Parts: sequence; C-alpha cells; structure tokens
Amino acid sequence: MNAYVKLIKNNRKIFIVFFILLNIFAIAGVTKLKIKSDFDIFTPQNSEHKQILDEMNSTFNTSEQTIFLVEIDSQDISLNVIKQFRQIQNFLEGIDNIEFINGPAPEKIEMDDESINLNTTLTEENLDFLKEHYEGMGELSTLIQKNNKIYGLFTVFHGNSFGGNGLKQIENYLNNNQITHYITGDMYMQHKIIDYILMILCFLPPAAFLLIFIVFRTQMGNIKATFLSILPAGIAALWTMGTIGWIGKPVSIITVLAPIFTIVIGSADGLHFVSHVQDSCSEGKGRIRSIVETLKMVGVPMIITTVTSMAGFMSLLVMNTDAIKDLALFASLGILLAGVATWYVLPLILVGNINLNKPVSNGIFFTRKIKRLWGVASIVIVIILLVVAFIGIQNLSTEFNQLLIYRNHTKVYESFEKIMEVNDGSIPVYLYIKTEKDPLEPSYAHRFTKLEKDLVNSKYVKKAISTYDALSLVNAGLLELEHPTYPRNLKQVNYISSLIITEDNNPIAHLLDRERKSARIIVFPKDLENETLEIINKKIFEFNNKYKDLEIKATGAQYMMKELNDSMLTGQVKSILLAFSLVFVLLFISLKKIKPTIISLLPIAFTMLIIFGFMGFTGISLNLFTATIFSITIGVGIDYAVHFTSVWRSLKDIGYNSKIALEKAYAYTARPIMANALGLSIGLSALLFSPLRIHVYMSVLMWVSMLSGVFISLSFLPTILRRAR
Repeated sequence: MNAYVKLIKNNRKIFIVFFILLNIFAIAGVTKLKIKSDFDIFTPQNSEHKQILDEMNSTFNTSEQTIFLVEIDSQDISLNVIKQFRQIQNFLEGIDNIEFINGPAPEKIEMDDESINLNTTLTEENLDFLKEHYEGMGELSTLIQKNNKIYGLFTVFHGNSFGGNGLKQIENYLNNNQITHYITGDMYMQHKIIDYILMILCFLPPAAFLLIFIVFRTQMGNIKATFLSILPAGIAALWTMGTIGWIGKPVSIITVLAPIFTIVIGSADGLHFVSHVQDSCSEGKGRIRSIVETLKMVGVPMIITTVTSMAGFMSLLVMNTDAIKDLALFASLGILLAGVATWYVLPLILVGNINLNKPVSNGIFFTRKIKRLWGVASIVIVIILLVVAFIGIQNLSTEFNQLLIYRNHTKVYESFEKIMEVNDGSIPVYLYIKTEKDPLEPSYAHRFTKLEKDLVNSKYVKKAISTYDALSLVNAGLLELEHPTYPRNLKQVNYISSLIITEDNNPIAHLLDRERKSARIIVFPKDLENETLEIINKKIFEFNNKYKDLEIKATGAQYMMKELNDSMLTGQVKSILLAFSLVFVLLFISLKKIKPTIISLLPIAFTMLIIFGFMGFTGISLNLFTATIFSITIGVGIDYAVHFTSVWRSLKDIGYNSKIALEKAYAYTARPIMANALGLSIGLSALLFSPLRIHVYMSVLMWVSMLSGVFISLSFLPTILRRAR
C-alpha cells in the first residue's frame, strides 16, 4: 500500500491529465445515448405470446392501435357535435401512415337505401337517421353518451412508421383547438416513456447525489470530506453512461436506473475510505501515513464489498428478460468503476493538502441506541420481525402490467382511467383465429359469437369486437330484425361483406383475412390483472378442446407481461440462490473460516425475508423492478457484515479479546455503516420524484431493506459473534 500511495504522489500530474482525458471521453459518450421505449423489454426470452403476436402482425400488417377519446360538453347528439367529430376524423384521415380509423364520423354513413355524406349532406332532416344509426350500433358504437356528455371514440390503426411524430401531430391539433381528449394504447404509453426517461436522466442522478451529500455531511462534519466521499461514485456514473453511449446500447426505463444505483451504491467505498482517513488524521498521523493505514485496514474489505455488490446485480443475469440483464451488466459496471475511482481518484486528491476535520461526535444517527440492544433484546426483535414477515409472505403476488408502471397523477394514467370508464374496458388483447375453411362460414361465426358472449358473461371481459359482430349488425338492419343476427348462409355473408367493404368506415380489412383463413377478435378485459387474463385463456382452452377444425390463441402486450409475471418467482429464487452462492464464496475467501462466513450471511437472509413480508402486507408485487432490490440487499447489505466482521477479526488478530474487539469494531464501523445505509435510502428517495410508480416502490423497499439490514448487522450480528467461539 505504501508503494502504491508513493506512486500516486510522485506521478500526480500524469494521473491528473489521464483523469481529465477519461472524463472528456465519457462526456462524448453521453452525447451518443439512445432511448428505448418499446414494451418489448418486458417480454421474456422465447416468449410464446410474442411469436403469436408476430404471426398475427404479419397477417394483418400491424396490431398497433391508439385510442383517442374526445369529450364534448353536450347532453344530446346535435349537428354541431357530429360536425366537430367529423372535423377531427377528417384531420386524422389526412395523416400519413394511418391505415384505418374507426371513429364516430366517417365521410359517409349508409342508412338503409340512403347514404349520408357528413361533409356535404349533413342537415337537420337526417339527424334522426344518424341518432338511430349510433343507437343501432350497440356495443360497436363509437359515439357514447355518458355523464351528461358526448364522447367520440377514435381507434386509429397505424403502421410501424407512424411513430411519435404522428402522435405529436394529433396531440398538437387537439391541444391547439382546445379539445378535451384522452389517449391510450401501447404506442402512446411508449411515446410518453421517452419524456419520462429524459426527465429521469437529467434530474434524478443529480438529486440522488445531493441527497446523499446532505446525509454524509451530517456524518462527516466537513464539506470537503463529504464531497470527496461521493465524488468517485459521481465520476463512475459519468463513466458508466459514457460507456453505454459508446457501445450503442439504448437506455430503457429499467437501465435508466444504472447511474442512480452507481451513485447511491458506489458511494459506500468512498465514505469508508474518507471516514477512516479522517479518523486517522484526527489522531495526529500524517496525511500519507493515514492514507496507507486506511488502505491496509479497509482496502481488502472495499474490494470485497465492490465485488459482492457486483455479484448481487450479476445474479440478475438468470432472469428471463434482456432488459434486466442489461441493468445487471450496467449497474455492475458502474459499481466496478466506482471502486476503481475510489482507489484512483481519492488518493490522487488526498495526497494534496486538504483539510479533513473530524466531526465532534461519533454517536449520531442512533448508533448508541442500537448498541444498547445487543443481547437478548436484538434476538427477540429479529424473531418477531421474521414471524410477521412469514405471515406477510403468504400474500406475495407477481402482479405487474402496463398501468402499474405510471403514477396516478400522470397524463397516461388519467387518460387510461377515463377511457376505461367511458369505453367499458382496458387496453385490448387479441384472439387470433386460424380456420380450416372460410372463416366467415356461418358455422364458425356462431361458435365465435358464442365465445364472445361467454367471455362477456364471465364478467372478466367488458366487450368484444369482431367481423362477426359487424356482419350480424348489418344483417339485422337489412332484414329489420330485432336483434343482431348472423346471415344464414355464405351467399348472404358475401353480399353483406361486399356492402361493408365499400364503406369508408370498414373494419373487416383489419379483423379478417379470408385468403389466409384468419381472423381476430378484439377483446376489452375489465382490467389487466393476471387473474383476468388467465380466465380468458381458460375459456379459449376449453373452446379449442371442443372444436378441432380451428384454433384460437390469445396475445397482446399484456399477455407477454403475464408470461414474465409467471416466471418471476422462479427467476427470483434462482437469482437469490446464485447471489448467495457468489457472496458466500467471496466472504469465505475474505474471512477464511466457515462459521464467521455463515454468521455474516444471516443479516442478509433475514433482511430479505423481511422485505418479502413487507411486500406481501403492502401489496407491492414482485416484478422486474422490485427484483433489483433483492440484488441490492444482498450485494450492498453484505457490505455491512463484511466491514464489521473484517475489522473485528483484524482487532482480534492483533491481540484484543472477542468482547473488546466487538466494542472497538462497533465504534470504528457504526458511523460509516449507518451513514451509508441512510445515504442509500435517502439517495434512492430521489425516485420519489419519478413519474413512474415502480420507481416509487423501489425507494420504499430500499428504506425497508437498509433499515432492517443496519439494525440486524449492528445489533444481532455482534450478539451472535459475542456468543460464538
């Protein structure tokens, strides 16, 4: 260590120039960052539903649709209302890459033998015919009267090249004309994600840095010492994002957390390093000697804690999705770079003449009160916490869907809730149909319409829309039947379908492909929960078993996320087992004995059970985002046990008995451990400012993790070490 510090001191200018060049290179990489907004990040590898969706998209060109709900403050359908809807639909029809619009005001509406052109022949005389038309459409009507208001539902089917520019064009039109509107759909949600990721990148890492600075400042008692403690982590975050930019990997709502994790977790080594240098300098030792002694005392533990923190994240590589694997790699890289920066940057700065005054008191942040719980009290408290946790674990769920991503106050969530209220149903899923004969055969149609009714009657589906509904509705109008009835024979079917094809508002092209003997039904489930999707799957399974000459498969973004939900528990168990195995090996290498290694793992094992229980009680689901908390808990929480146990063993090795070694180890490590835990928790509290709900949950779980881990490490662990031989 002495030779290393001398090398830094004697070649300080060269190391400073190299440091500046590294940062310039990293900043250049940051300017190359790209953003990934697709919900494909929530798709498991080898997803069955993704394959079905791709096949369906190749048949019908696309499954992409965006729903625009326009609200007009009127109690009755009037000419003015219809004209407003027609102006909006006319604007939509002029936008490139829109393949089809199912809206309340197409250019022409066929009424019996009469054709009404909403651009030219809309008069008071045919208003009654139009009212009759909208009423006769039933569930298929895109003009809805509700809560003393009129709503126009515009479902826009668009190609893959429609993108964010098309959405912005429509949003600008609606906003500029002061039209009250709500928007939902996969593409819209993905479009908004871009804005949220940019906000997170620009504001949350600096916010995390500031929050940790405030916490560390109260512990370090010196502004310079505090800044130096966090500096390596901040530099590592810059290097990490620069590396991501240079290798061309896009940033998603999952990997955007990498710089925050780097700052929050990577600051631990800097805190321990500067804190111990500060303690050594206050004892009258010279600056160089203080740095050397600090590296001798905490150098190896810093390396071990860096590696264990990386191991915690690397354990996520067993999860069945690429996005979480990217986070594992990026966060691990950030923590590694934070460790490198601590060894490189801090000695480079500290060999200079910088004043690091020691704080007046070590007994802050309740460290003295925790010490009073050594013994039976700590064991009793831990047992109570574990019993409560086991009760909560019984209610643990893996529920996760698109709506749970956003907070209630966001435009995305508010729009979704409103459209669900008015349209009776959430984001649709698809039933993809393949038949042996013509899919419009009456024998097929009766089966499919019955399936639709069974789904709606199950109360898990609000409504379903298909070609068969449209043909039944037109047939009833032609024959003046009281209820929608599908044509009796294929000849009548062909005649009615030819009439529909000539209309501008033709739904058949996007719901039927007779040449490929394929069709699809759009199903609006009551919500996006796993149970609802499972009921739909069960109905389809029963249907397929009953009829062997056709096949129906459910698909959609929600089903791909459900696949991920179903694999979460298994993936989490694998991840935890891998993390524990890696940490066990690393600890054994450090401590060289089985018993202290096992004892050091107990605080982490107990903390994880407490987190599981807390999630069960609060209803926070186990998902891609919350899974990372367990990796942090293992990778970071073990740091506290490593630092405490390593210092305790070092003191024993130089002649102190176990009891005195524990007292001194506590006095030596409690302050930086407590500061680090609070710094992590408060640092991740920056996520409370995120517009994404799942980030808020992560912040809450970090508080539970760190407080539990610190309490067990600083009370239960010393108790066990004192009793163990």
